Amino acid sequence: MFAFTALRVLAAATVAFSPSPSPSPSALPQIAHVVTSDRTDETLRNSVRTTYVVSAADIARNGYRTVADALTNVPGVEIAAYGPIGTQVDYGIRGTSSAQVLVLIDGQPAPGGLADSVELGTLSTAGIARIEVVEGGGSTLYGTGAIGGIINVITDGATPVTATLRYGTFNDTELHAQGAGFTFDRVVATEGYSLPPSSANGIPNPTTRNSPYQGTTARYGFDHALGALDVSLRTSLESDNVGVDGPFPDFSATSYEDDVNEDGVLTLSLHRAQSNASVAFDAARQQIVFDCNIAIDANCFQNTASLDTEVRSGLSLRDVINGSSERTIYGVDLSRGFVRGDDGDGDISTNALVQSAAYVQQTWIGTHDEFYAGLRGERDGTLGGEFSPSIGARFNLSSALTLRANAATAFRAPNASELYFPFYGNPDLVPERAKVGDLTLADDRVLGGVALGWFDNYTRELIVADPTNNYLPENVDHAHIEGLTFDARTQPLHGISATLNATDLYLAQDLDAQTRLPDDPVFSVNLGLVYRDGSRGWLSEAGISERAVGARGAVDPTQPLFYQPVAYSDLTAYASFRLAPKMLLTLRGYNLGNERYAEVSGYPMPGRTFAVELTAK
Repeated sequence: MFAFTALRVLAAATVAFSPSPSPSPSALPQIAHVVTSDRTDETLRNSVRTTYVVSAADIARNGYRTVADALTNVPGVEIAAYGPIGTQVDYGIRGTSSAQVLVLIDGQPAPGGLADSVELGTLSTAGIARIEVVEGGGSTLYGTGAIGGIINVITDGATPVTATLRYGTFNDTELHAQGAGFTFDRVVATEGYSLPPSSANGIPNPTTRNSPYQGTTARYGFDHALGALDVSLRTSLESDNVGVDGPFPDFSATSYEDDVNEDGVLTLSLHRAQSNASVAFDAARQQIVFDCNIAIDANCFQNTASLDTEVRSGLSLRDVINGSSERTIYGVDLSRGFVRGDDGDGDISTNALVQSAAYVQQTWIGTHDEFYAGLRGERDGTLGGEFSPSIGARFNLSSALTLRANAATAFRAPNASELYFPFYGNPDLVPERAKVGDLTLADDRVLGGVALGWFDNYTRELIVADPTNNYLPENVDHAHIEGLTFDARTQPLHGISATLNATDLYLAQDLDAQTRLPDDPVFSVNLGLVYRDGSRGWLSEAGISERAVGARGAVDPTQPLFYQPVAYSDLTAYASFRLAPKMLLTLRGYNLGNERYAEVSGYPMPGRTFAVELTAK
């Protein structure tokens, strides 16, 4: 029902805001700037690569508490959670896996990047200025792991003073406070919820699924100008304790995980008449401890606690030279780290990983068009070297109509888990290599902006787990992915605006096995309606959104539907009431249709939930 209502509003807004022959409306002003697409500051409209931005206002408005939450409505991005807040989240862009997506924090690799253990499901949005998502191969500028794209989490060095208290279903309690560059966030939740009765194959139904969560995040940042030299510092510390109950129906009562993620980056930037040179020193650390009590827990699967540790440090040097009709970006990336894996049974693996790379990208800027060509040379230790060229162009077909085109080769070096993890790693793996391309046509004067995109990805030496050989990772498959994205939004009409985006992943083929790649829904769509009161009335804002996701695989008729990744929709709504000029009371509802589903097979999600927030600014 909501989907039809949103479509009607979009249709009405099309009539209301369609260009009139006289006078012709002007394009919307482009004031949003991004820094990820070309590793330099530029307006969002001038970006050649397909880029989406989730702003701090979007995060606050929708109550996104983790980066995974904030990415659920971005076209082309796939998010699959193992449960409520605190649980693991799988993610990908345009049909790729998490290992093929590079996650950055303030432009540098996030903790866990060496072992594909970046934790978007617990990475707090507290203190985040915006999240930039660049879709398509980004290996020329960023190197390994960017076959599907890049997620850059940009934190704030001048956080406005804000405090929020939240309480919700499952005793979900949160305290958030920030100001003067400091951010603190604390979440505690029991996450115990009942499951519907099982009606398939006589499988017994546990009374509850319980994944308690405690998480603490602290961030600090500042920006300081010393004449032409800018100094920027960003640091963060995140500590989590998560109950890991495992898949249905063999839930574990004693399994838990303790995680610590730390990162920091110091950037020095020198601004001159026609160039901006910078040097960035960064470091990151991740520690994951997993344990359970085998003496009393039949579903505990290891004898003693396991410990995985990752430490990485890096140095990046970059220079941007701006001319009247061209721009040159070149730089060097150096990093070194180690990953230590202890599986809890006395098998320990410690391995060092190094990366050295140089890159250059030349851009030619015309009156209406822009072209770029780039090349990166990278060596990833003993895994060997790779060259990654790319080309692209932006054509301004009119004052509002823009065509973007990109083509590149991208690569991914095997991560430490795939290479060395005890009883699982395969040191004979070689890097994945991909050819990627996309076309996007966007018009700023239709509605509040409309974009239609096509993308293509052909990957060789794809790394997959072989089920016939103890799930050992092997370079055995070739994959071909194609799809379409659509994104539209309206201008406000009496305070109401609407958004609609859809992703059609019509091809995601394992070319060796001639089967569809797992966990890639064919179709997903996001619809939203938002009301904002500009008169400072008692109702400050309200919104309703629906996320519909197609099935991620075939349904097993012998198993209950609530733990299979079948097609589902999730209806969410909120309303914010102004109690005082700088105080808001917000009511939120999630999964209002009370659908019982699993985004990942074996991990059923909760039903309808609610929360109340009190925010002072």
